[in-house]
Amino acid sequence: MKRILSESGEFSAFNTFINPLEAYEFVKNNAIDVAFLDISMPEINGMKLSGLLHELDASIDLIFVTGYDDYAVQAFDMNALDYLLKPVTAQRLAKTIDKIRKSRGNSTVQPPLVIQLFNGLKISLRGQTPEQIKLRSPKTEELLAFLLYKGTVSREEIIDTLWSELEPEKAWKNLNSTLYYIRKAFSDSKLGGFLQTGKSEIRIDESSMYCDLYEFEKLTRQIRTSPGNSAELFEQAVMLYEGTFLKGKAYEWASEQTRSLEQKYLQLLEGAARHHLQTNEQQKSLHYFSEILKLDGLREDICHEVIRLYLGLGRKNEALRQYRLLEEALQKDLGTKPDPQISGLIERVSQ
Repeated sequence: MKRILSESGEFSAFNTFINPLEAYEFVKNNAIDVAFLDISMPEINGMKLSGLLHELDASIDLIFVTGYDDYAVQAFDMNALDYLLKPVTAQRLAKTIDKIRKSRGNSTVQPPLVIQLFNGLKISLRGQTPEQIKLRSPKTEELLAFLLYKGTVSREEIIDTLWSELEPEKAWKNLNSTLYYIRKAFSDSKLGGFLQTGKSEIRIDESSMYCDLYEFEKLTRQIRTSPGNSAELFEQAVMLYEGTFLKGKAYEWASEQTRSLEQKYLQLLEGAARHHLQTNEQQKSLHYFSEILKLDGLREDICHEVIRLYLGLGRKNEALRQYRLLEEALQKDLGTKPDPQISGLIERVSQ
């Protein structure tokens, strides 16, 4: 659900909860527009939670999501806007999003074109499955990806980057023909307006599309400029990073950007983890620190935080397992041992 909602590009903020009580506490202190609720949940089921949410704010749109259709009548008795059966598809969710838009009188028209650059290159129409729009050739894909990455770029730089091995005349012809095929791919859906070509440069009109890279960069800027209001922004930005930049595309020009974006992602994860550490949300902090270790298992400082959190949560065996993983990784990759501070902590715990 989280992935599909993110890909729809319709929502500016998301919060997800495993514990319904945590969700209820969040809504006590934060205004929300829509709640997607499972029905079978521990402690408070979805029906009960929906009533509690409406007591807080009767304008919240409720959508029930379940694996069973036995609850449908009861759900609509609770004034639910919609009722979704698992597994939820992007096509079915598009109908729900349309209902939400009409319910809230949202006159803002979202761009219909959705382009994702994290975890590959995927192009689709809003509410449809990714990769709905196909491009003619690998070179056509590369040119589009390069234009999206640069935003505004001269024709000379494009040729120097993508066709440097060709004679100038042939390179210019290739550029023009590849631009034609990009436009042709979008001609049926009349979405080619995002590509603005001039005599000397080509520009991407960001306002005519939703692009996960642009949204990610916007959120990281907001976090830098408004550090006091970053909790929700952290989660939004982290969720957008679904995989490395243009994963599976071996573009030499993209390597530096790939590294830069991964570093930004790691910084976001650490920022989110430390924020939740300060607010004594140990489980959330542990989640974000653990995500860092999936990408960089040699970060001793992060391993130390994870071990301390495991111990604080009473999960001694997992703390010991994390230490052993660090010990093995350091020995294998660097021929060193863990910091004595971590070793000493583990020794005290093991006694």
